[in-house]
Amino acid sequence: MAGKLSFTGDPLWKRANDPGYRIGWRSKAKFEKGHLDGEMTYGEAEKKAEELAAQDRSKTYYPELIITEQ
Repeated sequence: MAGKLSFTGDPLWKRANDPGYRIGWRSKAKFEKGHLDGEMTYGEAEKKAEELAAQDRSKTYYPELIITEQ
């Protein structure tokens, strides 16, 4: 039986002070993806993703909404 998915933040609005986001990443050359641990607001995640992208050109970083299964 499938569980119910719930969002920790609002999936339709991306306001800077919305909680429930983390940093997601994808490799540009390989078929790899993942996320970094830790919960933060959308604004914090967006800023941190820009900083990480400037340091590591081999991956794409982005704010990712945390989805949990109940």
